[in-house]
Amino acid sequence: MEDLYLLTNIGGDLTQFGGPRMPGAITGFHTADAGSGDVTGETDLDLAIPELWASAIFGYFEAKLVLRGICDDYSALVKGKGDTINIPEIPEVTGQTDKAEGAAVLYGDETLVDTNILINKHKYVAKMFEDLGVIQANEPLFAKYAQAMGYQLAKQIDTDILAQLDDLGTTQTLAADNAISLSDAETVVSTLLDNNLDVDDCVWIVNSKIYADWLAQGVIKNAYGVPQNYATSSTVTNTQTLGGIDFGGATIGGVVPSFFGMPVLTSSLLGSATGTGNEVAYCIKRGAVALAVQNEIRVQSEYSVDYLATKVVADVIYGTLKMTTNKVMGIELLNP
Repeated sequence: MEDLYLLTNIGGDLTQFGGPRMPGAITGFHTADAGSGDVTGETDLDLAIPELWASAIFGYFEAKLVLRGICDDYSALVKGKGDTINIPEIPEVTGQTDKAEGAAVLYGDETLVDTNILINKHKYVAKMFEDLGVIQANEPLFAKYAQAMGYQLAKQIDTDILAQLDDLGTTQTLAADNAISLSDAETVVSTLLDNNLDVDDCVWIVNSKIYADWLAQGVIKNAYGVPQNYATSSTVTNTQTLGGIDFGGATIGGVVPSFFGMPVLTSSLLGSATGTGNEVAYCIKRGAVALAVQNEIRVQSEYSVDYLATKVVADVIYGTLKMTTNKVMGIELLNP
């Protein structure tokens, strides 16, 4: 009858129980051979979990953040400390005056507006894994878990940025639900210019229906020059006359690069309900929202004896704020 050995320390010394020392012991991770029964120990996982998971989750977190790029990022000012950032907003300088001969120069006194970004949002994603060693050894499975956790944190930050855009204060009602026509866009550009906003520094953020509509119109526009049916056309040069919007030809590849010279972003977080007054798109100046992330992604782990499982928590601390005090920074586009 084969001897039975009590296993109290995975990867440790079994000779104290009368058995042979386990061959080929590896410090840190113990990768299991098929059918060997080797298991990654609690101590080994504690050393590897935070670094391994933090790197993977942060990668997916960065990839899934759609709206961070349109924000002024003050993260460097709160790394590791502080809960408030004071940002002085400089108003438009006024009071230019003709200089009269012999008269003293008059000095204006501009009052700065102190805007405070509160680092008051703490979001986390927590999972508990009974077979964490197996998950980490399976690269596709590990990637799926890391992607899911990173996406949830990125989604929450984008949601909070959109919440700030919902209160820009300058609105325009569209002619039809979930559609921005050329006429609508002309009014948007006119409003931007009237408020001294440079369209080269502005960006569209639209819901999925508006984006799909623009995409379809771009594809139609790119069909210009298609010959008429030879059976009904007297000359080969006759072409069909189709409608649509010219987005520079790139829509054939499945993207809308820009509209009226401004880049186009789309997010599934922006609703497409048809109710009157619902925000379905924005056209904003970059920096209309300020963002400060105190710690990008922090991952912590702990082994639970109660559940015989490893608990993994990823969290992020940040704050958002619209920068629209005494000035227009963009337009909310509403359903009629």
